[in-house]
Amino acid sequence: MPTLATYYLNNTVWVSGQTDSATVLYTDAELSSFAPNGWYKDNNNVYREVTGGSGALGNSTTCTTCGTAFDLGYGASAFAACCSGTTATFYLDASTFAAANNVWSNPLLSSFAANQFYSFNSKSREKTGNATDGSDFSAETNCATCFPAIGLQFGSTATIGCCTGASTTYYMNQPTFAASTVLYTNASGTAFAPAGFYALITSGSSVYKQVTGNAGSMPSSTTTCSACATAISLCKGTSADDVCCTGCATFTNFSGTPNGTFNGVCTATIGSNNYWHNGSGTYPAAGDTVFTNSGGTTTASNGHFSIDDGGTRKVVSIAGGNGVVADVTNCA
Repeated sequence: MPTLATYYLNNTVWVSGQTDSATVLYTDAELSSFAPNGWYKDNNNVYREVTGGSGALGNSTTCTTCGTAFDLGYGASAFAACCSGTTATFYLDASTFAAANNVWSNPLLSSFAANQFYSFNSKSREKTGNATDGSDFSAETNCATCFPAIGLQFGSTATIGCCTGASTTYYMNQPTFAASTVLYTNASGTAFAPAGFYALITSGSSVYKQVTGNAGSMPSSTTTCSACATAISLCKGTSADDVCCTGCATFTNFSGTPNGTFNGVCTATIGSNNYWHNGSGTYPAAGDTVFTNSGGTTTASNGHFSIDDGGTRKVVSIAGGNGVVADVTNCA
């Protein structure tokens, strides 16, 4: 807020451009302390700006009529201005939105707002220029209906919708999902959501509605989602010995020579799918574990064996007594 205080001029006249016009403003009668930078106005509504840190006064201007502050919606289209929820404070040269001749960004009405659409109380107007006679500010138009956005999971069944459906933004004809009876795929409410099940997933109790027909129709009440199944990977066999000792082939199978010396395995015959490893590649890498059975219950012995990796003969070295690959090296 502006504050009222006494200042001192280096001449007799506040208004600029006259014979005795002041050029510097001070805070003391001795004219030893410059007034801080800022804007200053006298009792006749004439203002001047002090700049430069030296009390230097700019040209004077008479205050004009101040505008009325309005919180207006705005956007590149009437729908955006009415429905996006983006608002800011602007200033009008009238006490009502309908009577305003233009839109400004400051109370003194010296800086015009951007050319775009503005809305207030479900009415929109378009600003196309900076004319002050109203010719560049269209007449009021009723805002289109705004449809609230909501994130829902969709599925062809209630189970899919509640548990595994893809989440997408949809639009409702009421402020809440529970109260809504029509669902749309666009914010303007011109495209209906297809038939299917739509679930609102929350940390508490998730609910769903079914859209039927081709007009986005859904009931006025929700249904609570059933508990979703938990997926688990299991190895099934004919006995405990079977599943525990033989196991299921969950590791990557590959071919290699029998265990031998570092140099000897480079020329040895490579067997057929006689090893398995837990790494992510086709062949094991340093740090992976190598097994001699598909269930991964028997690790490879310490030593060396060779593989053919895309035409390159390589030696895989096992150390530590637990099947872990210490190194993979090209044969000499």
